[in-house]
Amino acid sequence: MSRFTTYAIKEISSSFLFLSILLSGILWLGQGLRHIDLLTTNNVSIETYISYIFMLLPKIILLTFPVCVFLSILFNLNRLRNDSELIILGTSGKSEKDILIKPIILFSITIYLLIMIFSLFITPYSLKEIRYKIIDIRSSGVHLSLLKEKKFISPTSNFTIFLEEKKNDEIFGLLIHDQSNPDTPQTYIAEKGRFINLNDNKFLRLFNGTIQIYSNTENRLSEVAFNTYDLNLLPHGKKESTHIYPDELSTGEIINNLKMKMLGEYNKNEKEQFANLHSRIINPFYIFFYSLLPLLMIRFSARPDDSWTYPIITVSIIAFVVQILQITLSNLLIENNYIVYFNYLFPLSLIVCVIICLYQEILFFFKKRNV
Repeated sequence: MSRFTTYAIKEISSSFLFLSILLSGILWLGQGLRHIDLLTTNNVSIETYISYIFMLLPKIILLTFPVCVFLSILFNLNRLRNDSELIILGTSGKSEKDILIKPIILFSITIYLLIMIFSLFITPYSLKEIRYKIIDIRSSGVHLSLLKEKKFISPTSNFTIFLEEKKNDEIFGLLIHDQSNPDTPQTYIAEKGRFINLNDNKFLRLFNGTIQIYSNTENRLSEVAFNTYDLNLLPHGKKESTHIYPDELSTGEIINNLKMKMLGEYNKNEKEQFANLHSRIINPFYIFFYSLLPLLMIRFSARPDDSWTYPIITVSIIAFVVQILQITLSNLLIENNYIVYFNYLFPLSLIVCVIICLYQEILFFFKKRNV
């Protein structure tokens, strides 16, 4: 590997790393703020919230890496040109192919393998973990870690609990309002309470208190005193859907679900799994297109001292249009699995077109030098 190839890979990698941290961090922060209701509405612990938003990173990385690859190569090519490094290296007898294509291809292969790993394994795993965490958070109902001192907590819309103090596994100064039955809302007042499990059911055992029961039909309030009362918490847990979506299934699970079946035999869910599986394989190929596309800026400039403003705008528009087409084809694949062959052909055709244009530019460059 030549010294310039090592230098170019190092420069592109550093720019790529900076852009990845910046863009992924912005999107990650946005997603974290979007799910801040987990801390407020569902009252989960800060540790659970951090682990939840950490699982969002692989999906964000799949979105930002292609953009960062394109921008990092675009930026470094423009910098090399502005610093006259390409002109100096060109006068030394080295061709554009040796100067630019080799480091970009080596860098692209590395990012391609990384994205493929994320696409096939890491991202589906993280999305499934997110699904399990959501089910666990929203279905856990009332538990000790949910409760806060001197704060009204509503794990469901019809159940509110307030406590004065929490020590170890006991809570003191309890006020509970239960509207599970709208006709007879109940209010529990107790000196202290403790969470217990009886026959695999969760109860809140209350000590030394009263139950106030109001009858809407009779417009009458009755009160019952107790020394010990076990309040069943099972009705106060939310029922969260346990359905796992195709993008949350592992690659192995999808392959097992689809094997021994023909395309025409798939049901709606299996069509989505088929489309998701092939999108995981196809989308990383676009990395090679986004990495080679900035090289076309050389072809769009007639002379070495020409401005690269329009070439940069042109390749950026092309990249944006291809990104839209990539998303569109992925969505169309869900409705029509038979276009899967076109979905594979499209990125490969784009890569071939860029390479053809690039080789034409190299031939044009050498002809120009020989004149």
